[in-house]
Amino acid sequence: MKSLTIVLQEQWHNKYMINRLALYELKSTYAGNRLGMVWAILNPLIQIIVYWLVFGLGIRNGSAVGDVPFFIWLICGIVPWFYINAGLLRGSNSIYSKLGMVSKMNFPLSTVPTYVLLSQLYTHMILIGITFVFLFFGYGIMQVNILGLLYFMFTTSCFLFAISFVTSTFATLLRDIQLAIQSIVRLLFYLTPVLWVPGPLPRWFEMALKSNPFYYVIEGYRASLLGTGMDIFWSGYTIYFWLLTFALLFVGSILHVKFRRQFVDYI
Repeated sequence: MKSLTIVLQEQWHNKYMINRLALYELKSTYAGNRLGMVWAILNPLIQIIVYWLVFGLGIRNGSAVGDVPFFIWLICGIVPWFYINAGLLRGSNSIYSKLGMVSKMNFPLSTVPTYVLLSQLYTHMILIGITFVFLFFGYGIMQVNILGLLYFMFTTSCFLFAISFVTSTFATLLRDIQLAIQSIVRLLFYLTPVLWVPGPLPRWFEMALKSNPFYYVIEGYRASLLGTGMDIFWSGYTIYFWLLTFALLFVGSILHVKFRRQFVDYI
């Protein structure tokens, strides 16, 4: 527990600096582009339209998911996935990519994954706002469960925070890990109900899919945005998700504290 306590204390004592660095990270990402922050919205929207054309109009022939238009159903799942995807990839590469900067500044290395993830959370909040606009015109917003939405935004952030300490440590020690993570994230995209509708499946296959923690997150976001009930929150899956999150944070903290003095040797 000592390593976990150290990491959490470093986050708390540097919370204002983390926020400033997150805002700087967000601005610097798009600083060299003429449209600037507009790309934070434009790029995801282009991807959503492509997936809608292929899966909504192409494969599904424009059919709705229950009483929900497929485009609305899609955006309610793919917007949280954009956050997950960016969090996993940028979080795992955060320490390695920032070591040069950190070596010249006096702040804890454990804050690097945090501010990188926080910058992605800000982008995610912008996209959630865009989602509300689409809901307003295409389905309605009175059914939105705000508390549920805030809860699943919090759970996603906690999980990404926890797993980033594991992945960023391994990805710094062995660069092949970063490439492996990219492949795993692409695989998870299709194993998570972002583009496909969960339906009757063999019991063993259903259990295997639900062992993916992002299944819980995506279904939770959709339930909150579409007002389809919060059964997934009241299931045993919530306990599983938080146990997994804590285990990753515990292990990640130990790995980070153990190896962070050696990180600079691996550049």
